[in-house]
Amino acid sequence: MESFESDGLFWLPDDEENRVAGRISFDPAKGTLLTLIGSFSETHFGEDLDDTINREAIHGVAGKRYLTLVNCRRVSGRFESPGFQREDYRAESLFAGMGLLDPNDLRFDQVTVEFNNLFDWMSQTAVSREYAVNDSSKKLERATLTLKTIPTEEISAEGFKLAITNSWKILGSKQNPGFEQDFSFRITYDHEVEYSKIKHDISSLQDLLTALTDSTASPTGIGLWVSDSDENEPKSRRVRVSAYGQQSTNPTATPKASHEMLLNYQQAGGLQALVRWLEFTRDRRVVLGLSLSSRYRQMYVENKFFNAVSAAETLHRMEFPNEVSPAAEYKNFRKMIVRYVPKKHRGWLSQQLAYSNEPRLRNRLRELAEFGQLSTIIGCEPKEWADMVTNSRNRMVHHDKGKGAGASSAELYWLSESLHLLVLACLMRFCNFKEGYLETMRNNDSVQFTAEQTQEIIAAAKSA
Repeated sequence: MESFESDGLFWLPDDEENRVAGRISFDPAKGTLLTLIGSFSETHFGEDLDDTINREAIHGVAGKRYLTLVNCRRVSGRFESPGFQREDYRAESLFAGMGLLDPNDLRFDQVTVEFNNLFDWMSQTAVSREYAVNDSSKKLERATLTLKTIPTEEISAEGFKLAITNSWKILGSKQNPGFEQDFSFRITYDHEVEYSKIKHDISSLQDLLTALTDSTASPTGIGLWVSDSDENEPKSRRVRVSAYGQQSTNPTATPKASHEMLLNYQQAGGLQALVRWLEFTRDRRVVLGLSLSSRYRQMYVENKFFNAVSAAETLHRMEFPNEVSPAAEYKNFRKMIVRYVPKKHRGWLSQQLAYSNEPRLRNRLRELAEFGQLSTIIGCEPKEWADMVTNSRNRMVHHDKGKGAGASSAELYWLSESLHLLVLACLMRFCNFKEGYLETMRNNDSVQFTAEQTQEIIAAAKSA
C-alpha cells in the first residue's frame, strides 16, 4: 500500500450538512490520520477538550474519491490562535472509491490483493528477451522484448472461487521502454461476506507467502467489489473500493530469490494447495499467529521460543486426541483413586487429577514430529528432539535450582526455528501439498543450517 496525503471535506454520516475541511493521510506503518481544521463537536473556546471521543465512521471526499473512515478515535483536540479548533482522528480502516459505504454493512463479494513478494513466489514471467548477434562482427543487430500474458488460473471451492491473475503495463519512454508485471490473488465469494472475514482470508494468504518465501509478506493493494443498487437502473453496477489499514508487519527489504524460498507456487501444489490452505487455516488463525509472530515483528528470543512451543501445542490440541485414555474410562479410574484417600483430601486430589489424562508436552511434540516427518527435514530423531525442546521449556518456566543453566539464547533460537519448520510441515501435510515438498524443504540452504545447529544442540545435551 502506497502512502498518500490529500485535502478534502469531511462529515459525520448523520450530519452531512456540517462539513469540515481537513487533511487525510495514510502511511502503511502508521495507519490513517485525519486532521480537521475545525471540529465535529460544539466545544467552545476555553472549555476542556475530551480526547476520548470515538466516531463509528466519518465520511469525506478528497483526492477525487469518496472516503469512508471506520472506527475512528480522536487522538487530540485543541484550540489554536486566533481561536479556531483542530481535531485529529486515527481510523482503523479506510475505504476509498466512487461511493460512500455504510459502516454497519461492510460486505463485499469479491476481493483482489497484491503482495510485495507474490511475483517472486510465482516464479513465472510474461516477458521474454531475444538477441540477434552478427556472426562475423559479433555485434548486436537486434534485441526483442516480448510480453505474452499469462492466463488467469481459477478454481472453485465451497463458498468461493480462488484465482491468480497476471497484470502488466508499459513503462518508460521511447528512449527507455519497458514492462512492469505482477500477480494478484482474487477471491470471489458466492454471496456478500463481512469485511472481517475477508481480512482473515487475506491474512491466511499473507501467512502462506511469509512462511513459504521465508520473507515477510505485506499487502501492496487491496481492492473490494460490491454491487451498487439503484432503483432507477434495472441492473446493479459493480463498484470497486480500495481498502487501507495499518500494516502489522515490517516488509523484508530484499525479496528472497526463488532458490532461497522453502517452496514456490508450483512446488507447493498450485491453486489446489492454496484453496486447501485457505479452508484449513480459517479456524486455526491462532496457530499461524503464534508460529509466524517472530517473522512479522522483532522480539526477545525467549518470547520467540515460547510462541513456537505454544503454536505446536495448540496445533496438537486442535488436530490430535486430547486424552491418553478414553474419557469415560479415565473418569471411573479417577473416582476409584479418590475414594482411597481421606475425605478431607478428596477435593484437592480430584482437582490435581482433573487434567492428568491429557498428553504431556513431550508426547505432543513427539507425535507432531512423527506426523510432520521432522526427521526427513532436519534429521533429528523425534523423541530426542521432543525431549530437548521440552526440557528447555521446563527449565525456563520452573527455574529449578541445582539443575544448572538452561538453554542459551542461541539454542533457544535454533530450537524455535525447528519448531517453526515442524508446525509448517504439519500444516502442509494437512493441506495435502504436492508430493516431494519435504525433500524440497530439506534441500533449502537455511533449513540445512537449522538442521545442523539443532543436531549439534541435541548432541551436546546427550554428551553432557
